[in-house]
Amino acid sequence: MATLDASIVNISLPRLSVVFDTEPSVVLWVTVAYLLVSVGLTLALGKVGDLFGRKKVYIIGLTVFTIGLVLCWISQSVVQLILSRIVQGVGAAMTAALSNAIVTDVFPNEERGKALGILGAVVSAGLLSGPIIGGPLLDALDWSSIFYVRVPVGIIGVIMALVLLKEQKAVSTEIRFDWAGTGILFGGLACFLLFLNLGSKQGFTNIPILALCFGAVVLLSLFIVIERRVSQPILDLGLFRSRIFASGVVSMGIMFLCISANTFLAPFYLVHGLGRSYAQSGLLLAVVSSTTIFVGPVSGWLSDKIGTRILCTIGMTLISLALFLLSRLGTESTTLEIIFRFVILGFGLGLFSAPNNSSIMGSVPRENLSTGSAMIATVRQVGMSSGIAIAGATFTWFTGDVPIDTLDAPLLVNAFQNSLLIAAIICSVAIITSWVRGRSKTQTLETTPSIG
Repeated sequence: MATLDASIVNISLPRLSVVFDTEPSVVLWVTVAYLLVSVGLTLALGKVGDLFGRKKVYIIGLTVFTIGLVLCWISQSVVQLILSRIVQGVGAAMTAALSNAIVTDVFPNEERGKALGILGAVVSAGLLSGPIIGGPLLDALDWSSIFYVRVPVGIIGVIMALVLLKEQKAVSTEIRFDWAGTGILFGGLACFLLFLNLGSKQGFTNIPILALCFGAVVLLSLFIVIERRVSQPILDLGLFRSRIFASGVVSMGIMFLCISANTFLAPFYLVHGLGRSYAQSGLLLAVVSSTTIFVGPVSGWLSDKIGTRILCTIGMTLISLALFLLSRLGTESTTLEIIFRFVILGFGLGLFSAPNNSSIMGSVPRENLSTGSAMIATVRQVGMSSGIAIAGATFTWFTGDVPIDTLDAPLLVNAFQNSLLIAAIICSVAIITSWVRGRSKTQTLETTPSIG
């Protein structure tokens, strides 16, 4: 539900602008507010899970997220909706920060890749399924349906977590929370995400936008200085001394940055470039997530047997190839040509994500499991947000800021092609970063029973 949330709400923004009779720039904060809170708090809440118990924090997060869904459902104004999304963002940060840590802790090392592969497949399905699920809901029901239909799922999730999960805590019993680091990181990430989101719409050369960029650089630099000095940082910078951890994080960031170009622009290409219906476009886009769901658990299982380096490198190569092939689609491309490219993309995502997450989680000490898990969630969201903003700016550059509805199909397709080609070139860098991680060891962590 959490990874589905961003994409399913994005497609409802035009409807919300009409329902609440407000400007698109105001409605945009329905997404931005959620994004700022969920990204800014993820690392800090991962540390909270280590200190007070991952099960406890995870259940609170899922409960808060579900309450946020209810508040969004009953909102009577855009301000109420934005505030409700902030509540949702807090809950999403709790669950995203701890999910990988919980899974890593309860599975033996020789099954870690398979378990994370299943989790990764579900995450990918959520990220890619927003338009597929949200479109029909908005067509058949009112705008609030994208919130209230998920409330029962949230309640069931809370009950399952209460019954099935066992409590997990870090070995250390000394509680020292890094308040300064948390506040500065939140401010730095907020400035960075606002810079990307607002800059892509207002122009990156505006003085206020440049001020946000400057603020992000200063605050994030200050965060690094502080984390080097505190005894219990929310992000142990020493983790980056591990080539496996650093390579996995960088590769994942580049991957999400690049595939976001397709996630954001492919619907425009299918609907406005080829004249496909929203239903047809949704089914075509579902090919990516369907392939990922199938391949992810298999690649995770394979990573337990042969390691992660080869699988991650091949997966990233396929993602780069798929983005390049997508950039060659034209106004006369057939359904089979599109499906073929989406299958390659889904196969590459499934082949890369599970082994890469397993290598990251396997490279961190057990007392830092929640930090590793939170890092995965943070990099994923920052990468996607950055990628969408950059893809939007690139697309606008090639179209000359002409409204989508008035664009000629050839001009739109040309902008889509150029944007995806740039994404493919950038993504090829991650092939190198995936390969240089070296040989990952599946026995990095010592297996210990969960507390419960």
